[in-house]
Amino acid sequence: MYKLLLATDRENVASLFRDQINWAGLNCRAPYTASTPQEAIDLLNSKAIDAVGYLFSRPDGIQLTKYLRYGRPSLPIFQVCGGREDQMAALKQTVKVLDRLHADYADEYYDEEAMLTLQRDEMVHSLLAGEQQDWASVTRELKLIRAHVSLDQPCVLYEIDMPQGDVYLAEHRGRAQERLESALRNNFFGRYVEGIYYAVAVLTPRHIRVVCMPMHGQEPETPDAFGARTDAHINESILKIKEYLDLDMMVVESAWLNSLQDLLRPAQAE
Repeated sequence: MYKLLLATDRENVASLFRDQINWAGLNCRAPYTASTPQEAIDLLNSKAIDAVGYLFSRPDGIQLTKYLRYGRPSLPIFQVCGGREDQMAALKQTVKVLDRLHADYADEYYDEEAMLTLQRDEMVHSLLAGEQQDWASVTRELKLIRAHVSLDQPCVLYEIDMPQGDVYLAEHRGRAQERLESALRNNFFGRYVEGIYYAVAVLTPRHIRVVCMPMHGQEPETPDAFGARTDAHINESILKIKEYLDLDMMVVESAWLNSLQDLLRPAQAE
């Protein structure tokens, strides 16, 4: 059963976790609790904890935020809510992420960070593919899987054409599109580069999307400065792809997004 830690100085939240949650039904033990950031840090240092959630009424929580950012960057962080319905949704999503983290992949070895990376890649692919519709669920999961990106700052979206895509993927066969996406992400565009997170999705043999997001803790930049840096990195990556894969790519459009939320699929009319 999973072991969670709740850190809060709010009695209404503590009582919700204590009295209104069926922990066995979630495959969790009753959580450890802490009423101060230091008490939470002490528990994290002394207990085996699978995920942590925290909510403080004062700014004191910044001590715990810094500890988690630099000391436990792979520990899932679940959302703490004020109501039972929202809290249950957050906890069910937490258990789903933990199930993936602890899944048995037979001959393949994935440590915790590798599994979180895999889940981040899957999430941003689904965002770029327009498969997500519920922003609350997206923000909960990005926090859980420690995406380390700013969710409310503007970002840049690039639409890239790959004219030889059909031929290239036909020649390589066997999950070629998935393997190409992985190569672009790992070997060319990268993920975290100089304070910017580059998320890549190969949507069709000719259509690639890259969204460039500022990471947590970065000093805000002017749009011109941020855009100049992402333009330079995208163009440099395209040149390397041509050199090493002999694939031509070209940016056909770039656009500013107010935030990642602009990537959500619009709700269908009733």
